[in-house]
Amino acid sequence: MGDDDSQEPLRPFIEAEREFVHLQATGDHDGAVRCLEAVLRAEQATVQQMPDTMLSTLFERLAIGYNTLGMKHLKDNNTEVSCKFFEKAEALTDPANLHMNPESRLVLRAVTYNNMGCFYKSFGKLHTALQYLKKAQKIEERSHGRCQNPAGTHLNLCALLSQMGKHQEALQHAEKALKKLEAQAHSQQPSQPAESVTGSTNSESLICVAYFNMGAEYEHLKKNNDALWHYQRAHESCLQELGEEHPLSKQIQACVDQLQQRAKQKESCQVGQLLTNAFCDEFHVSHIAAKLSGVQYLHAFTH
Repeated sequence: MGDDDSQEPLRPFIEAEREFVHLQATGDHDGAVRCLEAVLRAEQATVQQMPDTMLSTLFERLAIGYNTLGMKHLKDNNTEVSCKFFEKAEALTDPANLHMNPESRLVLRAVTYNNMGCFYKSFGKLHTALQYLKKAQKIEERSHGRCQNPAGTHLNLCALLSQMGKHQEALQHAEKALKKLEAQAHSQQPSQPAESVTGSTNSESLICVAYFNMGAEYEHLKKNNDALWHYQRAHESCLQELGEEHPLSKQIQACVDQLQQRAKQKESCQVGQLLTNAFCDEFHVSHIAAKLSGVQYLHAFTH
């Protein structure tokens, strides 16, 4: 009886958390965030007396919700609303919030900074985007493996630096991403449970992205033999992961075919002749990683 009485003040939070999980699972991220915000506002007196472990769990879920909504509204071009949610996530994961578990706070801080980097990149504020991605990278480097997707941050940095014309530096980040992804894939054990296999699949998918981005950077650097080799590895990885009929497999194959055709044309031209600018079409200089950031990254973390 006494235990039931002691748990009674926490009941609204337990119910709100249960409702949050349900709404997130059904895709109602707005409703999920509203239900947690509502209980935290309505029960402020209880919040001040709550155990930090429970309060941390609520704050962690709220930070995930803010990031999810930020990326959702960014995808829908609602930049003002998107910025509001990212600012909320940044405030919630501030070091001054001593109620959050320190390790969880750092993980979510890195997620928030990564998504804010994507936010500012989306409308051309590249230097601001770079600052946020570098902040995410620093957190991940000192987290000793607790952050879930440092390779994703390197791929985002690769895409951003390439857009800024810093192709050698972009290539270095793609290489770092590939090393991390391959190490993660090799560390997976056949006896691991299904949910770990899902994480492995995600890593293997990103290996394709890393190879492709390295190919794009080598192409920018006029190292076409290296570019072709990495595009071919990207295609092999994509075939294994997604199959021959997947649009991405077909796009990468087209990229390989075009580069091989250009190489043949170059052999028939005067020695030392440069490829025309028309060769570097929009697809070649684009980066798949720019599309595999933000909400996908958060999705990987939440599972």
